[in-house]
Amino acid sequence: MSERTLRGAWHRSIFVKLLAIMLATAVSLVFFVAGFFAFFLGPNMSMSSGLFVEYARTLADSGPDLRTATRIAERLDLQIRYEGPEGSWETAPGLPSLRELAAGHGRRRDLIVAPGPRGGTYLIAWPSVQRLHTAHNRLLWLLHVMMAGIILAAYLTLRHSLRPLRALHDGVARLSEGELDVVVPSRTRDEFGALAAAFNQMVRRISEMIRARDQLLLDVSHELRSPLTRMKVALELLPAGDKRQRIAADVAEMEAMITELLELERLREGRGLRRERRDLVPLLREVTESFQDRSPGARFVTTAAEIQAEVDGDKIRAVLRNLLENAVKYSLSDNLPIVVAVQEDEGEITIRVTDDGPGIPEADLANLFEPFYRVDRSRSKKSGGYGLGLSICKRIVEAHGGSIVAANDIPRGATFTLTLPKSP
Repeated sequence: MSERTLRGAWHRSIFVKLLAIMLATAVSLVFFVAGFFAFFLGPNMSMSSGLFVEYARTLADSGPDLRTATRIAERLDLQIRYEGPEGSWETAPGLPSLRELAAGHGRRRDLIVAPGPRGGTYLIAWPSVQRLHTAHNRLLWLLHVMMAGIILAAYLTLRHSLRPLRALHDGVARLSEGELDVVVPSRTRDEFGALAAAFNQMVRRISEMIRARDQLLLDVSHELRSPLTRMKVALELLPAGDKRQRIAADVAEMEAMITELLELERLREGRGLRRERRDLVPLLREVTESFQDRSPGARFVTTAAEIQAEVDGDKIRAVLRNLLENAVKYSLSDNLPIVVAVQEDEGEITIRVTDDGPGIPEADLANLFEPFYRVDRSRSKKSGGYGLGLSICKRIVEAHGGSIVAANDIPRGATFTLTLPKSP
């Protein structure tokens, strides 16, 4: 599974679910804080402001002189200014005059204008109200900034904590694509670290098992060479007849199987290839046209005049011939012709072999390219082959740096898709 597939399945991602829970918690906290300020601190602030207004009006009604006003201002942290028939005075500089207020200057949240008992006017300010409002707003913003910081820190921590899970997902995707040298880094000692270590151990065991299996096949193939040679010599001493002919056919079949096994091993690391730059269009057309006279027939489709690639022409020809042979072997009486199509994209060359046969059982698709794997479990000679043809096809394509996959079509038939790197 690629990174693109992982992103496509975002609604199933544990990271997305945890992030959603974290955001829901954060939004709940924001609403809680906003509600606390709106329904608790807000009314208390309004009550404090109302009490100050009532006190300021009561103080103005008492008509204090400068001395009394100064004493009250020092005790309650007030600013008082008087303008009227008895003159103009203030307990501390900073308050605007009535003329400035009328002109729209010096208006403050904590400033109350109240009439006095003898025709004068008092301007009374309580800086504590302004400071309280300022502290209220700053505290609200501070809480929101802190919550935003906590959310960001939680997001980064969550992303960092789930990094081993993403690495493990990538490792599983690469392993499912056949990469047996994948190693997932284990940088933590938590459950994810233990899971990554277990995954790496599993990959090593699988690699060892596959190498042991391939080595066994190779060793057996080499060891069978000598007995087969002796059997061929002994056959020459037998009198001619049906018995000799049947034994000779069996020996030839075993020799062909051993040859294919040894070829499979030579292709493992790209050995045995003779690459050259050549045009794939005439090569593919030639092989396809050789099957035109065999039921159900074959036709070649392309829109490109030429497609250049660094390939071993004989090996690519063998791959296409094997795929066409299988399509002919499993064809039905009413099949449409097999279609071989090739196209050149930006970074690769794609070859598709599409038949109109019965298709491939879904249970066999995953193991179709394994050595000795056959859809026909009877191993009958009538169906032919040893289950090595598609394995060799895969090795050849992979030795060229490409890939091969099989898929069923709707309503019937199957398509083998080969991708090869485009020559620079």
